[in-house]
Amino acid sequence: MKSPASDRIAVAPPRNDRTSGLTLVEIVVALGLFSVLVLSVAFTLVRGIEHRRQSFLVYRATSALRGLMAEIQDTANQPQNLSAGTGIGAIYGKYHGKTAAAAGLPSGQIVVTCYPNEMTVPSNLGGPQDLNLDGDAGDDLGNLSAGTDLKIVPLTLSITYTSGLSTLTTALDRLVTKTTN
Repeated sequence: MKSPASDRIAVAPPRNDRTSGLTLVEIVVALGLFSVLVLSVAFTLVRGIEHRRQSFLVYRATSALRGLMAEIQDTANQPQNLSAGTGIGAIYGKYHGKTAAAAGLPSGQIVVTCYPNEMTVPSNLGGPQDLNLDGDAGDDLGNLSAGTDLKIVPLTLSITYTSGLSTLTTALDRLVTKTTN
């Protein structure tokens, strides 16, 4: 017959050291995964900051071009006086080949290109095009006296600036005409 005390003795399970904590391999794998996650987040943040800076530079360049375009349009809207440099006919003489620094972009350089020869107007500006509306597109309106009958002045404003290690160019093509009486 068995004694009641022998029924109460429990046999302890064999000790297994792997169930009592993490192994070195598991810790190294977890740290590796954490490192990959941190690096990918950091890379995404850095690329986002660079993209934002690049977009801001493009915004500044476009704003500089629009500012000069507003000045050119103001010249076109003034009464025609070629010797004073006002009116639509004075745009070529006053602005063609003009270079200007861009406010807000220390490395920015704006260049204005006017197309007074009706045969040299680029296709993106509708050329060749009759600029004085006389029925043919063969006039050369580049000299000062010929500017009296200009009705449209096609031009390209381009700005070149540096961003980091690269040089960027933004261009603005416009057909300028008198918009006020």
